[in-house]
Amino acid sequence: MNLLCRFFLILILFFGIPYSVYSEEKNPLDTLRDFTAGMFMPVSGKVLSVREGKVTIDIGAKDSMHPGMRLNVLREEAPFRHPVTKQLLGRLESLVGKIEIKEIGNDTSTAIIIQGTAGEGDKVRISEIKINLLFCQSKGIDWSLSDSYYKKLRDTGRFNMIDTDIETDDTSKILEEGRKQNADVALLLTKKPGDTGGTIIQKLFYVPDGILFSEKEIVIPPSFAKELKIGEDYFSFSKKEETLRIELPFNAKLLSTGDIDGDGKEEIVLITDKDVRFYNLEIDLNPAHGGLKIEGSKVDDFIWVDTIDLNNNGKAEVIVTSMASDEIVSYIYEFNGSEFKLLYKDNIFIRKIQNFLAGQAFSKADGFVGPVFQIIWDNGYKKSGDLSLPQGVNIYDFVFLDDTRLGKLTIAYDEKGYLSVYDNKAMKLWKSKSSNGGFLATFKKSSPSIMVDKGEWSVKDRIFVRNANIFSVERLPFLNMIKGLGVRKSMIKSYLWNGMSMEERILIDNIKGTIFDYAISGDTLLVVASPMFGVKPGNIFKGENPLKTELYVYSLKRI
Repeated sequence: MNLLCRFFLILILFFGIPYSVYSEEKNPLDTLRDFTAGMFMPVSGKVLSVREGKVTIDIGAKDSMHPGMRLNVLREEAPFRHPVTKQLLGRLESLVGKIEIKEIGNDTSTAIIIQGTAGEGDKVRISEIKINLLFCQSKGIDWSLSDSYYKKLRDTGRFNMIDTDIETDDTSKILEEGRKQNADVALLLTKKPGDTGGTIIQKLFYVPDGILFSEKEIVIPPSFAKELKIGEDYFSFSKKEETLRIELPFNAKLLSTGDIDGDGKEEIVLITDKDVRFYNLEIDLNPAHGGLKIEGSKVDDFIWVDTIDLNNNGKAEVIVTSMASDEIVSYIYEFNGSEFKLLYKDNIFIRKIQNFLAGQAFSKADGFVGPVFQIIWDNGYKKSGDLSLPQGVNIYDFVFLDDTRLGKLTIAYDEKGYLSVYDNKAMKLWKSKSSNGGFLATFKKSSPSIMVDKGEWSVKDRIFVRNANIFSVERLPFLNMIKGLGVRKSMIKSYLWNGMSMEERILIDNIKGTIFDYAISGDTLLVVASPMFGVKPGNIFKGENPLKTELYVYSLKRI
């Protein structure tokens, strides 16, 4: 008996885990995934004839066509030639209509025109552009099953998955949400009426006109559903799972990393409600520098922490910004071997932006005021030139990204949590379809009268740039309309600029609760998060403090 067989035998004996009856059979969710992705597979053909509103095209069952598929109709226009040699390079195509498949033959299909027109010889096509898919489920669907299916669809690479908190069978609400989220298609997982077994129905709707174009049933045997849950607990080796999770003995909220003592290794910097602490990460957190801390005052409300070796002495300075008695105060410290020495203090915002240090003035009336400027080291910390930024972009909102064609781009949050891309002339090139769920550090703007509400200013979440990928946080509340109930789930998303728009994917999606802050150190991603509602129930029964946070550690080599 080989080692693998022995391993499974031990698990069966000690944990009662059944060997998968589906080890040789196809997972029913894989079958449903393949069917769904097949409805939107890229394909092209030609119109053979148009008679009495019916369009016959030259692709059919052999080309994996299905009733309900919609194809664009394209018509060749004027030829275009090389400007010098006048050689024919091709013909322009214009979109003239859209058809929906109704009947399938082996080599041909029959469709109806649902938009525009179609004529003999026109091309028909489903392009390779990703489909914006709104994923919904009814209340009776097991969460672990729907979550597994959601990930399978996402991993096909065919869909931009749009998550939602609504759980309903009401088609009108689903379509309303789909239009709000700019979805192309809405998917609903629901149970078969009156069925007490494991029959799941998938319904697909075209969002713009609300047409139900596909309805498919699958049976999920109880043994498979059970195995699915067990597999999540014992056999989940997803690239998005943390390699280490540490329960912190205090309530941390901000995080950074840096080589504080100049030994060539980065330490973890954690900010609590009271102080700044330093740790080495091995198989656990070990206090660095003999447990030495930077003590905060009773009036400090920390809002930011960064590290940077601006004075180029091999040791990273620690930059801390806090709100103290309605004033912003930023400090720069450096470790000298026995203490953290204060090098600089000012009533301005300071943060590291990629490889340089920046500052901005503070105003009680508006929060941020004036331009964002660079801070340099010249035998001291000194203000340098102003940064060129789009109007309304402040110090915590942005990062830069270099584009070979367009030059330096600005990636920035707005106040509602949407990400945008601006070119070097401050023209907006792209905007995210969904908000990040809101920011955690918000403050009221000062007003001369309690009768006048001037609104709020906020400290945005970190945005990281790594190998042309943009990392950002998204939080999903329990209910869209009642965000005060807390965060159900947090994610870290990755965006890749392709020269025209951002390609979005979910990097980390298994954090149940609120991400407070995160940092990247080499190939390691660290996340500070709290459990749902900010409470860890198990600690109550242990007689321990339930209001704790956790440090998640991920390897970016596996992602």
